[in-house]
Amino acid sequence: MSTYKLYATKSKSKRTEKIAAKEFSLRPCDTDYLLVFTDKELRAPFVEIPPETELTKQEQAFVTRCKAIVNKRALEAHKEEYTDVLNSFLDSLEAELEAEEKKTEGGEE
Repeated sequence: MSTYKLYATKSKSKRTEKIAAKEFSLRPCDTDYLLVFTDKELRAPFVEIPPETELTKQEQAFVTRCKAIVNKRALEAHKEEYTDVLNSFLDSLEAELEAEEKKTEGGEE
């Protein structure tokens, strides 16, 4: 799975406006910058925003929404794989619980 990053730019060029038309972009209210959440590497005039950067509530909501959409798509794209892994885990858990139950029952006799 690719790693998504948050980028920002103050530039208003044809290139940045074309990127702004993409799905994961936000021009926050009353600002002169554009945020883009993407798995592509963006170069100047874009600057990567480090994950530890404090964001406004609007920016946090934007990033959270983007992450939710990306995760949902990944789950849908790999539904069978995730189902198999989860079923395998639950089967193992059930077997362990049954083994513990037998140990407990054996100790009470």
